[in-house]
Amino acid sequence: MDSQDKNDLPSKNRKYRDSFRYALKGVKTAFQEERNMRTHVLAGLFIFILSLFLNLTRDEWLWLILVSYLVFVMELINTVIENLVDLVTDRYHPIAEKVKDMAAAVVLVTAGLAALTGVIILLPKILKILM
Repeated sequence: MDSQDKNDLPSKNRKYRDSFRYALKGVKTAFQEERNMRTHVLAGLFIFILSLFLNLTRDEWLWLILVSYLVFVMELINTVIENLVDLVTDRYHPIAEKVKDMAAAVVLVTAGLAALTGVIILLPKILKILM
């Protein structure tokens, strides 16, 4: 990229408000375009609503919040990687497939951690209510 090309680039955000607005735009785009993002957000909301009735400790809340946000963050990263791969090539390539599969695996592993954490924290409390 020569210096002339750099002059054609948009300027950096000079205000925090603009940076924040663009970040929220990215979250909105991911939520609108990615079905799995919507699924994870709805699952997280369900868990939080359920947890309101289960008398969780502070530490239990912190763990549930942490793993829920980790899933959200990993889903955002997966979406970024998938979009970058699509930007680089519009044809099938085995490396592109591997990159996308591994990015999806990151979300799967993180969602597994979140599910396990939820079971460890919530199941005993639910069983106590049902017994």
